Amino acid sequence: MKVSIIGCGSYGTALAQIISSNVNQVFLFGRDFSLLHEINKNNVNKVYFPSIKLNENIKAFHITKDAEYIKDCDVIVFSVPSGVTRDVARKLSDYTKGKMIVSTAKGIEYPSLNTMSQSIMKATGNKNIYCFSGPTFADELIMGYLSGFTVGANDKEGRDMISDLLSSPNILCDFSDDIEGVELCGVLKNIYSISIGIFDSFSHSNNEHYTFLNLCFKEMKNIVDEVAKDKDLIHKFCCFGDFNLTTNTDKSRNRTLGLMVGKGLLELKEFNPSIIFEGMKSVKAIRKKSNQLGLDTPIVNFAHAALNKKGNIKMDIHKLLEKIKINLN
Repeated sequence: MKVSIIGCGSYGTALAQIISSNVNQVFLFGRDFSLLHEINKNNVNKVYFPSIKLNENIKAFHITKDAEYIKDCDVIVFSVPSGVTRDVARKLSDYTKGKMIVSTAKGIEYPSLNTMSQSIMKATGNKNIYCFSGPTFADELIMGYLSGFTVGANDKEGRDMISDLLSSPNILCDFSDDIEGVELCGVLKNIYSISIGIFDSFSHSNNEHYTFLNLCFKEMKNIVDEVAKDKDLIHKFCCFGDFNLTTNTDKSRNRTLGLMVGKGLLELKEFNPSIIFEGMKSVKAIRKKSNQLGLDTPIVNFAHAALNKKGNIKMDIHKLLEKIKINLN
């Protein structure tokens, strides 16, 4: 079997290393000619994992110049940022016909509210699209630490295929036939990670952190229960696991975004603007979705106001907790 992975960032490279142990060849696609050359010459991604030797059956190609190699593959894994997923899928649409496609991006389009699998389907016309998601940092995944994924697949072929690709003594998988539900959890956990970061920038104790964490998870559960077809989704790796990873770990980019918003440091030039953009877009999308469903989501509204610099964050935290206190009574 041959697998194409679109995106040779940290996550795409980590997946390539895992998947390459289970298939004949992995084609890793990116844009940086220097990086691609280094992977092919020395089996190293010098940008993200300079000390890790990649398996020899991983070969790097340019996403535009060498796109025809995708035709030789059985499976295509999209591992590019959600903000460019549709555009990349559209440009590669001629090479995706008849292929099994897997999405790993955690994001949602706004204002369409399309998940990444829906976006890829509309861009390519391919309906054989699946996903997987879970509490996994790329650096720990490639180092072989125990990691968990929820496989989103609505047929046995997709479920078996992804299980085979991720097969490893250090990877656990649970399963759901609710592909969009799995993807939704990946969006929601980012929003609440931002919210926790904002709150923690004013917090002074573990009591405060975990009390607010509980409130975030409760609001997230209300959304998942309303939207998801899989009523057990809340307990799976893509939901409870990923929520805890991103809200409690300082390696989380969205938690860091929240901390910087709370501390008034959002304008720092060294902070990746794409993370800010994706965070804002996700909050807007879930706020719109919640309003459509008639759900009361004060924490989502709080994050929306903070990201858009509306009001005083410290005062808004006080108002938010007062509102939640009333709702609890």
